[in-house]
Amino acid sequence: MNIIKAKIFIMTIFPKVKRLLMILAGIIKGIHYVPSNYLFKGKFNEGDTIIDVGCGFDADFSVYMIKRFGLTSIGIDPTLKHVDSLKTINNNMNCKFKHYPIAISANDGEIIFNESEDNVSGSILKEHKNVRNDRIKTYSVKSVSLEKLPDYLGLNKIKYIKLDIEGAEYDLIKGLESEDLNKYEQIFIEFHHHATNYSMNDTLNRVKRMSSFGFKSFTLNNHDFLFYRK
Repeated sequence: MNIIKAKIFIMTIFPKVKRLLMILAGIIKGIHYVPSNYLFKGKFNEGDTIIDVGCGFDADFSVYMIKRFGLTSIGIDPTLKHVDSLKTINNNMNCKFKHYPIAISANDGEIIFNESEDNVSGSILKEHKNVRNDRIKTYSVKSVSLEKLPDYLGLNKIKYIKLDIEGAEYDLIKGLESEDLNKYEQIFIEFHHHATNYSMNDTLNRVKRMSSFGFKSFTLNNHDFLFYRK
């Protein structure tokens, strides 16, 4: 019985120790972990602007970064039901948070967005599990590609962008060329093989493609990846 308890204890504690060691390895590289899943490298200044794509109704990452560094965050989210709460966050953050109700995808122009009435996250992908299983409201939204985004926002460079685009990241990365990312320093991507028809191999292939553009990568879970310049 004691042996069984010991095995259970080891199986329980090992993943936690492994994750802690990975977090420490990231710290050595200057990479910071923000619960529950965000990563960024280095420090930011009050005059910096970051981009929070798929910020959700609470823009939790934006709020954290604004409070920590005093920077400005641009929240990008096309979900209509999030508009009022994001306006409130803008007011509470002394206009340090700005919301753009657009989508980021591989395409420029109008696309169809599927808003979930049952979950926070919708998607432009019909095969996303929330779109398949939830009550859905569809409408047209403006989409901007990563290539065009800096000019659209009037930024010469983008020091940091978080991409949580619910499965659209696969086509987006597939269609990228190296020069499309010249103005980006750090790109944090949440991959959604768990919620779409894409697989872990698809995720790892996209990670390799991003690395081929001159980025190093870091992850704690093979789900959320930080890409940063060498």
